[in-house]
Amino acid sequence: MSVIVIGGGVSGMMAAIAAAQKGAKVVLLEHKQKLGIKLSITGKGRCNLTNIASQDDFLSQVPDNSRFLYSSLNQFSSQDLRDFFENHGCPLKEERGGRVFPKSDSAKDIVQVLTKQLQVQTVEVRTNVEVTKVFQENGCIQGVILSNGETLLGTVIIATGGKSYPLTGSDGSGYRFARDFGHTTTKLFPSLVGLYCKDEWIEQLAGLSLRNVNLCVGQGKKKREAFGEMLFTHQGISGPIVLTLSRHIVKQLNEKDSVEVFLDFKPALTEDILDQRLIREFSENAKKDLVNVMKSLLPSALIPVILKISELEPHMKCHAVNKQDRQGLISALKHLRLTVTGHAGYKEAIVTQGGINVREVNPKTMASKKMEGLYMAGEMLDLDAYTGGYNLQIAFSTGYVAGVHAAAYDKEKTV
Repeated sequence: MSVIVIGGGVSGMMAAIAAAQKGAKVVLLEHKQKLGIKLSITGKGRCNLTNIASQDDFLSQVPDNSRFLYSSLNQFSSQDLRDFFENHGCPLKEERGGRVFPKSDSAKDIVQVLTKQLQVQTVEVRTNVEVTKVFQENGCIQGVILSNGETLLGTVIIATGGKSYPLTGSDGSGYRFARDFGHTTTKLFPSLVGLYCKDEWIEQLAGLSLRNVNLCVGQGKKKREAFGEMLFTHQGISGPIVLTLSRHIVKQLNEKDSVEVFLDFKPALTEDILDQRLIREFSENAKKDLVNVMKSLLPSALIPVILKISELEPHMKCHAVNKQDRQGLISALKHLRLTVTGHAGYKEAIVTQGGINVREVNPKTMASKKMEGLYMAGEMLDLDAYTGGYNLQIAFSTGYVAGVHAAAYDKEKTV
């Protein structure tokens, strides 16, 4: 017998390597022309491989089903992943926020290590092959049938990814295979995705990036916020803090036409302190035009927009700015409202939110609780995290665990 891995992405390659290391004969099937296509473009081609966060901090970045990951992360941790790549000739570096990248800043080096290890472990890699069916007999997985009619026998690991970046091969086929054996999927949404806004001034700011700003959505217990960097696009907003909040906003957009978010350009300043600063700036530059003095507070491209929203004339003299005017400015600087009406969809989403219900999967082995001899890993499971290298680590860890335990099962079955 053998271990058959469906999907040549992160979790699939890792599963194949891990299974082969445990002595299994492994076949890796990928329906695109080459392996690791999505991985090669992740992080804008730089590949945020993992994060050095402690396990508790790591799991705090997984909004749903984080407890499911305890065993996977214990069996194959961030340190284990870093050691794997360092020991196989790919030096890594740590950047702000504990994010880990290859020193070369090239995701292709990560793909190269994985493909080399597949060769070293004598994994049979078959690309341009389509799996049409995973089949069972007497309540136990027997193997797969390919589109050319060929049958392969063995224990099966499904690692076909979610629905994000479909051009890279993530077509959601794994959900169908799993459903054939009684598995259910939670509702699927694009996540870590750019947002579209209807505000008329958005296009004026296209290309403007901001640092140290705060974005929030919702109120009270439902309030979510993120601090850091963001980017204005021709159609809306993107960047790290936008991607972080997108998983919540996309869900809301499924139920209503628009969602209001609020941007704070000066999160380090209270409204009172900001007001005092404005008073000082305007008194020290009393005879200057407002538009020129605002350059000490904001990027130039943003000033006309903020002044228009505040209903202030750009060329009014600073001595003419009264308390009401300042309050309008403060409101725009601390609570700029943006109306989100859509998102870029799966074609640009970094991950899929939702997936195979993890209650139907053994967290210690990644084995199906519905069908003996079936294992699952990676993005197809209902596991997703915020940005920072967490999602790739989840894919590597669950892939590793699936590979190790599928190999053990296959060996036992063969005996």
